[in-house]
Amino acid sequence: MAYVPVGAIKAGEALAKTGGNGKTVACATCHGPTLEGLGPVPGIAGRSPSYLVRQLNDMQVGTRHGVWTALMKPVVDKLTAEDFVNIAAYVSSRPPQASVRQTAAR
Repeated sequence: MAYVPVGAIKAGEALAKTGGNGKTVACATCHGPTLEGLGPVPGIAGRSPSYLVRQLNDMQVGTRHGVWTALMKPVVDKLTAEDFVNIAAYVSSRPPQASVRQTAAR
């Protein structure tokens, strides 16, 4: 559980779904329509909000390195700390569809 400001999930949804009028790129572009990942791009739906913020920050400041990290650099460059919180609030609130299917099958 994470406590976020009122309106954070809605603001994060706008950034995640539209890119915020050029501020960033819609998450689904690479992470898939349900944010569960696409091919080698990892799923982000339902991840810990603190994990998401830490990863976004590390990519922005250049302390995270990896094969796909360079692709995220322009995505996070213009984002603020408030944007990180908002995006994490929305993305972590999305249940991973695989978990939903597994629970429904039980």
